[in-house]
Amino acid sequence: MRWLLAIAVTGCAAHPAAVADRPARPEAAAAAAAPAGVASAPSDAAIPLSAGANALLWDAAHATLYLTDSNASSLLTWTDAAGLQVAATIPADAAGVSLGGIVRRPDGTLLIANFGFGAHGGLFAVADGQATALTGLDPARLRVGLAQDDAGAVYSAYFVGGRGKPQVGGVAKVNVAGTAASETVIASGFHKAVGVVAAPDAVFVSDQTDKAIFKIAVPGYAVSKLASAPVVDLLALLPNGDLLTGGGPTISRITPAGQVTALPGSFEHVRGLAYDSAGKRLFVIDHSVTVGVPDKLRIVHLAE
Repeated sequence: MRWLLAIAVTGCAAHPAAVADRPARPEAAAAAAAPAGVASAPSDAAIPLSAGANALLWDAAHATLYLTDSNASSLLTWTDAAGLQVAATIPADAAGVSLGGIVRRPDGTLLIANFGFGAHGGLFAVADGQATALTGLDPARLRVGLAQDDAGAVYSAYFVGGRGKPQVGGVAKVNVAGTAASETVIASGFHKAVGVVAAPDAVFVSDQTDKAIFKIAVPGYAVSKLASAPVVDLLALLPNGDLLTGGGPTISRITPAGQVTALPGSFEHVRGLAYDSAGKRLFVIDHSVTVGVPDKLRIVHLAE
């Protein structure tokens, strides 16, 4: 299998709100040039963000990318035709809003994870441009990753602790009924569980403390370690079953057999990832590691 990654960098945006336990930002890294003889794809770009984006969702049916702006407490969309647009305003809280994973339910409702800073962790539901905080979830759980499988089952990765306290993480299956939700823990014993994706036969979770990816078998929920990586953060699942994760200046690709390789290219600090299989392009939230220098939505060509 051959993977090609060509990158172009432009512009700047405002520094995002700080998120508890997020890594510090080092000096900005230069973009990598395309390999010799490989032309840059027309989709390669870097779009300045006003700040606060973490996770991404590519909605293939509507050719729309979803992302969030925690500074403005809003849900955004991006399309080739319209660029960035505000889709909904998320209710703000005195503790601040730090929005994570996004999934689109079969009825079109969007669910968004709220980090919560140990007091207001939960999910927002967005329907017809209106956002509602779901009731019934443990607010102490720090939530970043959110995933949905092909059957519509929703999974939340979470942890508690940090800032000098032991980190204890898990993955819960979430049931949503109207404006209420309930959750059942399917796997525990992790530390800083941040990323989660769902395949038909497994749920995968990234543990930032252990620098590892774990596989949770479905059914049965038996847990096994899939791979270790230099750093891990949010996860993306490619059509061939490979996983992608960031957490630093590179993106790691993990095969179903647990082999880890780095994709070519240099970033500043990779967080959310989403893949457009029709357009063969990867969307990347590239956080600026320098205060006052903008974050970017990077769109890079990724082909087998």
